[in-house]
Amino acid sequence: MNSMETILLDGTHRVTLVDQTQHYYGGYFHVKVVAWCEVPVLAAYCDTSAEFEAVVAKIGPAVRFERILEKMAVPESEVAAVRSHLIETFRETTVRYLAAPDFAPRFVLGEYQKRLKKPVYGRR
Repeated sequence: MNSMETILLDGTHRVTLVDQTQHYYGGYFHVKVVAWCEVPVLAAYCDTSAEFEAVVAKIGPAVRFERILEKMAVPESEVAAVRSHLIETFRETTVRYLAAPDFAPRFVLGEYQKRLKKPVYGRR
């Protein structure tokens, strides 16, 4: 996994792009770039210290935002252009969302809510 690029969103958040392109079949490739960002869980995102402690207990000190940018069956001659297009589209759409001032608290609390609703299998 080679880190291709890091996009600085603000003083604390950065998105790392990792190229995971693989040969698919014949002269075709599965172009895949993983974009991820670790979002720290901050007390400021919670209404009370008890809520903050509950969030950290459930999801940990940080939560990972991840998007997979991919296109299947790309001819070898088009791999670089397709990869560039996927990254440019990500920059034009998702980076704005990630850079918004309310992204981190909304994302952290949203992930916390998802995990509260997720059933734990194997327990009775």
